[in-house]
Amino acid sequence: MSDMTQLISAIPKAELHVHIEGTIAADLLLTIAGRNGIALPYKSAADILAGQDKGKSDPKQNLDSFIEALDVCRSVLRSGRDYEDITYGYLKRCQIEKIVYAEVMFDPQQGLRQGVGLETQLEALQSGSLAGARDFGVEVQWIMNFQRDRPVEEALNILDAIKPYKNQIAGIGLDNPELPDFPNAFAPVFAVAKKEGYKLTSHCDVHIPNSIEHIRGCIETLGVERIDHGLNAIEDDSVVRQLVDKNIALTGCPTRYAFQSQTSPDDLAMMTGLLERGVVISLNSDDPAQFGSGWLTQTLIEAQRTADLSWKTMAKFIRNGFISAWLPSDRKTAYLQKFDACCAALQRTQ
Repeated sequence: MSDMTQLISAIPKAELHVHIEGTIAADLLLTIAGRNGIALPYKSAADILAGQDKGKSDPKQNLDSFIEALDVCRSVLRSGRDYEDITYGYLKRCQIEKIVYAEVMFDPQQGLRQGVGLETQLEALQSGSLAGARDFGVEVQWIMNFQRDRPVEEALNILDAIKPYKNQIAGIGLDNPELPDFPNAFAPVFAVAKKEGYKLTSHCDVHIPNSIEHIRGCIETLGVERIDHGLNAIEDDSVVRQLVDKNIALTGCPTRYAFQSQTSPDDLAMMTGLLERGVVISLNSDDPAQFGSGWLTQTLIEAQRTADLSWKTMAKFIRNGFISAWLPSDRKTAYLQKFDACCAALQRTQ
């Protein structure tokens, strides 16, 4: 391995943008499908990636087709055991990736449509989290995402229903297809979530129509504290200033929608440009079991290779994961001190 690859592989990491339904490794996916009697069009990890890439010609405009393929994978989740298994599986992988802290997203509406109740989902995620922390030393917090193509009333009902489990959920987010003017549509949901004390984030996908308007709406209407993706912010100086002035972090994902194993040079230029302008942006894997670049370490390695990024830049991207984590100040400081000490020690050995 090159010195850069060794450094990226060894450094402790935080991951803030990863969907638990997108972490189901091929062997576990097939096991869960088998025990639930669900026939899949996949027989291997290569089949899954091929399914994600099928019919795609432009990596910048394929969110809908990616979600269609992802739905095939998350359709296998039919019981609490399934959610517990995929949580434990992801946290086991975190140990390999040197991920010591993760904020993981889940979509409750997906499970509800498949007959898995909220109580069952939340208890299974909690059980898997505790087992993963015990066995692999990974700390995890959960972000509950609402799907933008589902009714606002459905999200409000779920917010009300999860009150007994409030201490298990750190934040509320939005994902799935980006409908026009979604920030205004979901303003009532975020108003309730803010009142309940949840942290707030939302996907603002890359190269989507009205990206700037949506990013501005998430800041001004939804009052988000973080934005998932949000790279098109770099096209508007006033939006960049809002991100910096309000300390709103971005969670970038170098490889999107499994179109290729390397990230888009254009996307990386947006990420590094935002970083240089003072935006707190981290790099994350998003849906690693479906993406060509795979898990976080390899995602970071491919990003570094694609743009020939310096170690200083890579370390800043990775450190920003801890800086923008939703943690109490003492816990965040402890992680940052360990990260800085590890950086210094690793560089001395190179």
